[in-house]
Amino acid sequence: MIPNSSKAGALSHALTEPNSLTNTPAHCHSCSKLPDCLQAQNMTADTEPVQGFVETEKYVDYFCSDCLPDDCPEETTSAMNHEETDSPCHCSVCGIPLIHSLTSYGARYVRQAIAEGTGCCRELWPVVWADYLPDEPYFDRFDICEAHYLYARLYGEYETIGRLHNMGFSPGLSLRQHESPELALTENGQAISYRLIFRQSSTWQSLHERKETPFYLGHRK
Repeated sequence: MIPNSSKAGALSHALTEPNSLTNTPAHCHSCSKLPDCLQAQNMTADTEPVQGFVETEKYVDYFCSDCLPDDCPEETTSAMNHEETDSPCHCSVCGIPLIHSLTSYGARYVRQAIAEGTGCCRELWPVVWADYLPDEPYFDRFDICEAHYLYARLYGEYETIGRLHNMGFSPGLSLRQHESPELALTENGQAISYRLIFRQSSTWQSLHERKETPFYLGHRK
């Protein structure tokens, strides 16, 4: 993390104008930290990724060129254009997304996060990482059954597994062994799987906004 004393030169870049309802994502507007947040303005969908740097000894952090501290040692600071990481990297000061690639784990991390629809980057990541997202799903009975089986197994929806069994569906070995959609499902099955996660997260968000409890988590009479 950057000490406060080292942030002074970066603050003018990070907040060139005050945060407002017009220059920040809608999901930030209810956050109590919005007035002083240095990163909210770089969480909008039209934010373009920039070249990034990683410092591995003094700060152990990521920066854009504008926020890179002047006292970063050259021998431990390098550009990260060709880096592959397990999750998206942002400037640790202003939050702007940095140009780099994702590992297969990183691609899965992004897909899961976008499907869940939460976090500060929910508006930004679907645009920045669009090339890593699965294509639109098409109708295929086997892919649908596999995706629903994996989702049901991971989220404890055993009635769904029972219905699939009654339909004559028998999961293959990889589907029983793996939890990752990328390892267990076809490309089309992955797209269906992430749609199921998105649908579930949307339901939870709606219930939270209405302050309701799902019937299956309520107290049984």
